[in-house]
Amino acid sequence: MDASDTIRVGGFTLNRTRGCLEDGAGAECFLRPKSYRVLELLFERRGELVSKDDLVRKAWPDVIVSDDSLAHCISEIRRAFGPSGVELLRTVPRRGYMLVEEDVPTRAPVQRWRAACAGGLVLTAVTASLGLWWQQAPAVPNAHSETTTSAMMLADELLDARDWQERSDNERARALLVSVVNKDPDDAEAWASLGLTYWLEVQHLAWGGGRREMTQASEMVERAMAIGGGARAHRLLAEMRLLAPFPEMRSPVDALANATAAVTIDPDDPDNLAVLAHVMALTGRDAEAVQTIERAVRLNPTPPDWYRHVAGLSYLIAGEPARAAEEFGTLHGAGTFTGTRWWPGWLFAASLAQSGRTEEAVAIVRAASGRRPERSVAAVAQSLDGWTDRASLDKFLDGLRSAGLPN
Repeated sequence: MDASDTIRVGGFTLNRTRGCLEDGAGAECFLRPKSYRVLELLFERRGELVSKDDLVRKAWPDVIVSDDSLAHCISEIRRAFGPSGVELLRTVPRRGYMLVEEDVPTRAPVQRWRAACAGGLVLTAVTASLGLWWQQAPAVPNAHSETTTSAMMLADELLDARDWQERSDNERARALLVSVVNKDPDDAEAWASLGLTYWLEVQHLAWGGGRREMTQASEMVERAMAIGGGARAHRLLAEMRLLAPFPEMRSPVDALANATAAVTIDPDDPDNLAVLAHVMALTGRDAEAVQTIERAVRLNPTPPDWYRHVAGLSYLIAGEPARAAEEFGTLHGAGTFTGTRWWPGWLFAASLAQSGRTEEAVAIVRAASGRRPERSVAAVAQSLDGWTDRASLDKFLDGLRSAGLPN
């Protein structure tokens, strides 16, 4: 390999021939195309401050994008670096970013770094290990900015799973994010993440969030948008406008507009695509929903469970119940009916019934009777906030009738 095809910084190597980042042991991490291009630019100018304008102009030539697109790439790059990210890639507030020139030793174990790069997109390192590192990280230049970055990284890691059983993670993330916005009230990303903590209070039924939390979530995400938040803020607002349990706070039109805006700003972010697919599925755009969620899965080959939920829903309303049952089947378990306001169990039962697996569907419905207050098809219909397409909703409810749920 020609020396010009590799650049080394901090125990990592940019392998231009293979288009990836390698750690000290040679483990490869493949980033999204735009994130890789930003990383390449930073490697080329290591030791120099690279302005945001320069990075945007060279990574998105002839395309107008917001700072959010760049921020998303920087976040992915830091996740790829693991705990070394704060020392290697430094933020110069309101100006740009700098990749250190000196050889800073890699702090993350090889095994953890490999896990972080699985699928090229998400960090799956143990949260406790990252938290311990964050508390013990040595002081570096621009300490205020780097501490803020550390808090944001840890908060986002805690929120990524959206696990209804881990309410303490949500509370810990909220405390971190409050400290960030207190230091910098103009941090749009922090406001969006803070809004997410309140949205999860509402979305996870077991947590008991109500109208007050829903209002706080909306106000914080809208504030993020007002001070420059881009794709992520639009994506979160789309979820809220689609699935809010309070009718006056729902708007399918706003949900579609915000989900579309998120994808327009950052079309390579699979989360944006998955939320857009969810909106499409519930508003009668079944064919588009299937195409969109399948594209999201191609971009993230190790998708979180909520992608499967959206995929199953999309297949069900598109008339492919067998494929829907396959997706929902992996989600069926202790949290099927108790985790969120969207219960995959009902969808799983309808998918099984419509694909001819009636006995299995009946068993699912019977299992729900001990966990859910709904005792009829009408009660289930009332609980499904956001499903505005009447034709597909009726088809789903017919599946539940076939599974033995009383009318």
